Amino acid sequence: ANFDMSFIRHNAEELGLERPGTYMDTIQMARISLPSLSRFNLDAVGKALNVVNKHHHRAVDDAEATAQIFEKLMQDFKNRGMYELDRINNECKLSIEAIRNLRPFHCIILAKNDLGRINLYRLVTMSNLTYFKRKALIPKSQIIKHREGLILGSACSEGELYPEILEGRPQEEIEAVASFYDYLEIQPVGNNAYLLRKKAELVKSPDDLREINRKIVELGKKMNKPVCATCDVHFLNPEDEIYRRIIQYGKFDDADHQPPLYLHTTDEMLDEFSYLGPQDCQAVVIDN
Repeated sequence: ANFDMSFIRHNAEELGLERPGTYMDTIQMARISLPSLSRFNLDAVGKALNVVNKHHHRAVDDAEATAQIFEKLMQDFKNRGMYELDRINNECKLSIEAIRNLRPFHCIILAKNDLGRINLYRLVTMSNLTYFKRKALIPKSQIIKHREGLILGSACSEGELYPEILEGRPQEEIEAVASFYDYLEIQPVGNNAYLLRKKAELVKSPDDLREINRKIVELGKKMNKPVCATCDVHFLNPEDEIYRRIIQYGKFDDADHQPPLYLHTTDEMLDEFSYLGPQDCQAVVIDN
């Protein structure tokens, strides 16, 4: 719903209309009414509720199927005596299994003191023992609960912030996501070159990737958050990419296209981010 509503809010603003504030998401509603489902896409929920979508992925048909699903879920809520949003939101608190099935994002967590180190240990433990599913996961609620002494970074293109900018979300939504983090991160163009292959409809050239980095720098200035240029180091020297390629070969079909995730020198990083201009380049590579 967040994605769909962003278009409605944007067009309402363009037309001078009042933007809708309250909305309900059929995915979250289905998680309450149909907790046994392993997937909550339109097909899975529709099948569980006997809603037939004859022309899947045609917008009008998808919308009609979603409306029918919404009506059936609303009836289930009524049967449970759930008539108020506060009650519904309280019921929406996800189980551990439901949290494991959410789309994960990357996040950088640094400890700035002993309390932060202890809290980081707690989060690492929970992520590996309580929420683990194919990889270590931690819900935001636990990060907020144990946030004291920690510094949170927005991470790479697999983080929560980068896709918001990549997909052209409304500025207020981008700022809402960025507000959670203590600093924002940008990386060399080569690190994100895979987007030119996988998201070709959104990014056409390396200059498009540079423009995203520029937007993150400007966002940091506006929100008074430091922006840090990092290498996202996975191996020490450029030629060491062969080891990561071998490790990834069985899991990724593009393992032969290894990004340059080696430890760059300061001069290499200054040269990489020179397009930001001398002042911003110095800030993101060295000062911040």
